[in-house]
Amino acid sequence: MLYLLIAISIMAIFTALAYKRGAVLYLMIAFFLIYALEFALYIIDFQSFVWLIINLACSPSNIIPGAITSIYVHSINPMHIFFNMIVFFLMGLPFEQRVGSRKFVIIFLVSGIAASVGYTAILLLSGTSAYLIGASGAIFGIMGAFLVLYPDDEIMMLLGPVLLPRVKVKYAVLLMMAVEFFASFMWVNDDIAHGAHIIGAVTGALVARALKDWNPSQRAVRRINFDMLKELADTQELMDIYEKIVAEDEPTIQRAWIKHFFEKKYGKKANFDGKYVYVDGTKIRVVK
Repeated sequence: MLYLLIAISIMAIFTALAYKRGAVLYLMIAFFLIYALEFALYIIDFQSFVWLIINLACSPSNIIPGAITSIYVHSINPMHIFFNMIVFFLMGLPFEQRVGSRKFVIIFLVSGIAASVGYTAILLLSGTSAYLIGASGAIFGIMGAFLVLYPDDEIMMLLGPVLLPRVKVKYAVLLMMAVEFFASFMWVNDDIAHGAHIIGAVTGALVARALKDWNPSQRAVRRINFDMLKELADTQELMDIYEKIVAEDEPTIQRAWIKHFFEKKYGKKANFDGKYVYVDGTKIRVVK
């Protein structure tokens, strides 16, 4: 029970942090910490390792909380988490920069839950039962969301051992989806839940569409005194920074640009507490 509480605490803490900022970073930390716990138990207490996996995996007898906790668990084979994290980083980081941490976490979790529950249901209907683990369903959700929102963005993509530096999202995702559809259609028995990947991708696309016009930071953006910033932008460099501030939806990044704006304006180190900027002994109110 102690190990289960530790695992769930790791998931809850780092997911909460991910929702505020740095979603890819904090979620990756959670994945690796859970894997470290798994690996330690595998070495020193195999019985507890098996018990933990059974209680975190998604299965017909453990839909709740398994549909959520299974996303954070990976096979003890390091290649499982290794390849998942490479794809998660290459796809997730540019997508998070586009939509912000809040939307990213929502799409990730909803896609992962749908993938786990949906594929478990498919297995039951086919007379099969299994323990589902891994973040790949949620990662495919991010891919599906990226595809419908920013298909022409260019990202890095790993094609076998080759790292391609500039590939359009639509080509990268559609190629990977084609592989998953083929594997599902042929019912490839390789211990990979290809059907869950498809469910995750479709769910991610639908959730992204639903959240397209939702701006979680809209209230804060409206309160920033843009008129004052524009008056202070008396050089082209400052005007360029001002335009980045106006266009930015993610509050953390927007605050960083505001801080940078005043440092460029006064040539001094600035601090921004979310309402006032402190620079060169002066207190400037930025938020109305």
